Amino acid sequence: MARMRRVGAMGLLLLSGLLLALDPSGIPAARWLREGDTLWAEGRVLSAQKAYQRALTLRSADPALWHRIAQLHMALGELEEAEAAWARAATQGDPWAARGRAELATRRGDWDEARRRWKDWARRHPEDQEAYARWAEAALALGDEAEARAAWETGLAHHPEGPLFRFRLGLLRGAEDPRAAQVLLKDLPSPLRSWAEMLPDPAQPSTLRRWGLALVGGRYWGEARGALARWLEQDPRDPVAMAAMGYVLGRLGQEGESWLQRALAGAEAPPEAHYFAGLYLLERGRYAEAQERFAAAYQQDPHPLYALERGRAAMLAGDLLTAERWLRQAAADAPGNVEVWNALAALYLGHQIGLGKGIEAALELLRRDPRRVEGYEWLGWARYLQGNFAEAERLLQQAVGMDPERASAHYRLGVVMAAEGRWAEARRLLERTVLLDPTGDFGGRAIRMLHRIP
Repeated sequence: MARMRRVGAMGLLLLSGLLLALDPSGIPAARWLREGDTLWAEGRVLSAQKAYQRALTLRSADPALWHRIAQLHMALGELEEAEAAWARAATQGDPWAARGRAELATRRGDWDEARRRWKDWARRHPEDQEAYARWAEAALALGDEAEARAAWETGLAHHPEGPLFRFRLGLLRGAEDPRAAQVLLKDLPSPLRSWAEMLPDPAQPSTLRRWGLALVGGRYWGEARGALARWLEQDPRDPVAMAAMGYVLGRLGQEGESWLQRALAGAEAPPEAHYFAGLYLLERGRYAEAQERFAAAYQQDPHPLYALERGRAAMLAGDLLTAERWLRQAAADAPGNVEVWNALAALYLGHQIGLGKGIEAALELLRRDPRRVEGYEWLGWARYLQGNFAEAERLLQQAVGMDPERASAHYRLGVVMAAEGRWAEARRLLERTVLLDPTGDFGGRAIRMLHRIP
């Protein structure tokens, strides 16, 4: 038996020597590749990036390696680097590089290229259900309802069992042919089926307006654009529909300012028009102008939603006193609205200007909705600010468990771990934050903190 083990060991050594003779870089490169995959699976993207770069120095012509590097750049929001890596992967023969380039075009908002690439990929890979959705998304962003309908219909033909295609095709056809949309939507599982009850009634033209605004509320931007356009053909002077159209175009990455100007040009635009204009400006970081729109809406109709958005806009602008005044007004108008208490907790605890008030807001949030992850996150952060690291860790772990994709909770838990000197756990959480929020505020904070911890 011992002799057989020695012979086996000798055989492995000879095989290793042969492999190294054929490609001396292969085994170390594969080791770095596996390490990068493991680190990425753990959410440690920056460490994974280093491992892949080491593998790249040993094996620069490996399409699988270039594919991983391109995906990692995409995950980190490094789109120029991703473009170069996808091009290299395609040159090396990676068959999935074409899909990566389609995804890149979508991320950039280059809708012409995205439509072309997703359409080509869907036709060559009909099993990829997401490809039809992306093809339709790009077509709708360009205002091409006919091609979007073709994308959904083609997907439905290949996947008749999937509810997604029937649902999205039903939403798209709702404004054009409500009866056909009813057939598509009525047998879907709940809650998708509920959209059939909101379809416009051809005998009541004003219901088309309601349908368009419902699509805006559902965040179906492309479908909303088509429905609002049809309604505005019937009533081109509707200021709310015009403002909603401007907001929708902004969400599609297009210019909507002209629609907003037309909506607000009247003697007294309705509060809803000011509200949509405020949302459009808020998305573009024009916080002072957004505050003016929300204030104008509230002046006409003292609805707590307008006070809440005015407070949020002031908070984003750094005007914390104004933010507190308007958020407190919203709380007085609608004490049962959990969004108001969440915003107050964000004001007091996120900006660290009132620990006691922040704890009160977080507790009120959890009292009214014990399932809201924000309540546990804010309360955990408050305990950290009080120096109670054990309780902070418990609450933030609960928040991360409730929502594993929540970047802010990962970041705050990483800060707690670092404060306790648990560097490995802190690094893992902060790298996960970067993956979840690569170009956002918490991703940037996490990168800066990673440079400071051992």
